[in-house]
Amino acid sequence: MSERLAKDDREGVGLEIIAGLTLLAFEVEARFNFLGAKLISNWEERKPAILKVKRVCKRLGVAPDFSVRPYRSVEKLKDFRDTLAHGKPEEKVFDEEVVATAEDLATMGILRADWEAYIDHGFFQESLWRRRANLEGSAGEIRTHCTRHGDARQQPNELHPADRG
Repeated sequence: MSERLAKDDREGVGLEIIAGLTLLAFEVEARFNFLGAKLISNWEERKPAILKVKRVCKRLGVAPDFSVRPYRSVEKLKDFRDTLAHGKPEEKVFDEEVVATAEDLATMGILRADWEAYIDHGFFQESLWRRRANLEGSAGEIRTHCTRHGDARQQPNELHPADRG
């Protein structure tokens, strides 16, 4: 995708980002469901995603900070997924009657959905990098804990370029 964008080939990129972010959101939640089921008796899979992240982290003695990566990415992925799945109309009130075509409304940004704000190549790359690096940070800490207890394979320790010193 980065190569296509570098060549200014943007056709379908937004759809690829939507698909990628949606699958990443599902994957992150599935990973925490797996860990929760292995680490916590009476695991409640249907609880809110962020609550599950907090419960798994607490069980492992990890303090998640949702203001920084990787937890910020986990929360943004969850918010994106929720916005896409549970979209709500936004009501706009004008002081006067507006007569416009659909194209005019699109130009004014009136027809934009909340989830469109997440269609950002940078956020997608950041989230994808986390996936490729086995969600270094939270999952890295979890992986270390599980490895000590014989529950997971060792994975390479790879940092996102922004996290390198």
